[in-house]
Amino acid sequence: MTQSSLLLLVDDTPGNLDILVSHLEGAGYDLAVALSGEDALNIVENQVPSLVLLDVMMPGIDGFQTCLALKKKTQTKDVPIIFMSALTDTESKVRGFAVGGVDFVTKPFQREEVLSRINTHLTIQRQHLLLQNQNNNLQQLNQQLQHQIDKTTAIEKQLNIIDHRLSALTQQEALQWGIDAFIGHSPMITSVLQEVRSLQHVDKTNVLVLGESGTGKELISRAIHFGSNRKNNPFIAVNCSAIPTDLADSEFFGHIKGAFTGASRSRTGHFIDANGGTLFLDEIGDMPLALQAKLLRVLEDGQVTPVGGNTASKVNVRIVSATNMDLREKIKTNLFRQDLYFRLAGYAITLPPLRKRVEDIPPLATHFLQILSSEMGKDTSSISDVAISTLQRYDFPGNVRELRNIMEHALISCRKGVIQPEHLHFIHDIDIPDTTDCLPNTCSKNTKPQNQATSTNHDEDTIITYIQKNDRIDNSVAQTLLNVEHARASYLLKKLLSEGRIFKQGERRWAYYTLK
Repeated sequence: MTQSSLLLLVDDTPGNLDILVSHLEGAGYDLAVALSGEDALNIVENQVPSLVLLDVMMPGIDGFQTCLALKKKTQTKDVPIIFMSALTDTESKVRGFAVGGVDFVTKPFQREEVLSRINTHLTIQRQHLLLQNQNNNLQQLNQQLQHQIDKTTAIEKQLNIIDHRLSALTQQEALQWGIDAFIGHSPMITSVLQEVRSLQHVDKTNVLVLGESGTGKELISRAIHFGSNRKNNPFIAVNCSAIPTDLADSEFFGHIKGAFTGASRSRTGHFIDANGGTLFLDEIGDMPLALQAKLLRVLEDGQVTPVGGNTASKVNVRIVSATNMDLREKIKTNLFRQDLYFRLAGYAITLPPLRKRVEDIPPLATHFLQILSSEMGKDTSSISDVAISTLQRYDFPGNVRELRNIMEHALISCRKGVIQPEHLHFIHDIDIPDTTDCLPNTCSKNTKPQNQATSTNHDEDTIITYIQKNDRIDNSVAQTLLNVEHARASYLLKKLLSEGRIFKQGERRWAYYTLK
């Protein structure tokens, strides 16, 4: 790219601008930066950029409003604008294109992807100007454009491959997950595991997994896949309730380039991606009726046709679906097709709620303590008999997933002591016994019951307070601040990140965390 190309970078977070500048330095660009949409509009009055990288979420006028204002100005109406955002929903992207954007770059930034997209759109812009005066250069310029498109497509293809590899666990990992969720010797869980072993030897029968939220439906589905002859082929998990209706056909069956607005390249769908393996359809009860009919057709003839295409492809996919809904009731109200139900439920497994297998709670609680202690870099804590009894009196609306969360909270709250009832944080009200009359060595004499709904973790509060005073924190600083090992600091930062209380900036050894 020529030295005269000026890029205007607009983002209200200085840390994001630092990352972008570091990515673009040495690439032959002149750079200008703005911390708001208003600043960007002032800058273009004095110098016209070749391309704008524009953040979506900003105080004052946001990215969409800034883009509209730039498109109204004579000097910038033809300047390509690439939106930058952590938002990945279709509605945001559609709105971005509607106001005049040409592309989206998803945060956190990947250097090669950012450079490739910039190069592509600067090439397009340069072509547009040259073609107005030099039609004889059309062939050469098209070759340059194709090279950039191929490079971008190659990068996107690699990213898709990586995504699928990350979503497909190894057999060893799947077995580990199965152990986490299904430790116990109750008759109910023993029966379920026997059914799973039988299904592992029958790899063509579609399976419907039923059960309340948190009982481990996806884990059972993975165990069925990784214990079968399909284990070396993909396991593709799809949340049916999260797929936009207007993109459902493309998501499942793929599309060809140009099939609809925005289809700049062809893509395979979930069925092709899962060919030879298992397609896991979570929340199958939320699938729209129109898509149900198309899914039924694929299950009947084993062929998929991409949107905009005329050629069908044969697929060999086992369907394992899951729901916490009563599909028979949905059939009665015409919200779920009966013929599809019979196709999906070649064999149905019902997972018991945790409250119906209370004898499995003690070994599960102990196992979660071992796993979580290892993840946090702590010595394994023990749990008192009275705490176990308290757990067994609770109804567990969130089932095994909730038990794991309760043990995680208890492990942090008790520090290095024995877990007592007051360390257990329940969603529903439950009487917490006073532990002052516990047996010796099983509880603290000074411990009193407390309302865990209002308790907070000291280490997490210390991290948040530090960021409020210093704007940022990284793993090294957190270790020093809390006097803990790397694994413990990493655990706390990841936990706060997953809860949305802090935000990650940068990658690997350059990563740090802020409050926005």
